[in-house]
Amino acid sequence: MPVISVKMAGKLPSKAELDVVASEITEVFVKRLGKAKERVVINFSEVNEDAFYFGAKSVGDIKKGL
Repeated sequence: MPVISVKMAGKLPSKAELDVVASEITEVFVKRLGKAKERVVINFSEVNEDAFYFGAKSVGDIKKGL
C-alpha cells in the first residue's frame, strides 16, 4: 500500500483541484507500478510559508522578493 504525502507551502488548492491531482497521482501508481487503485493513500498538507525553506530562505521571503 503506497502512502504518498504531498506538502505544499501556503494554502492548499480547492477540494476540486485536489481531487484532480489525487486522481492523477493515483493513476501513475496504478499504471506504472501496478498498485491497486483502492490501496493508494494520498495525504495533502499545508506548511506555513515562513517554515518552508530553500537555501536558507523561507518561501514567504522568496515570494516577497527578499
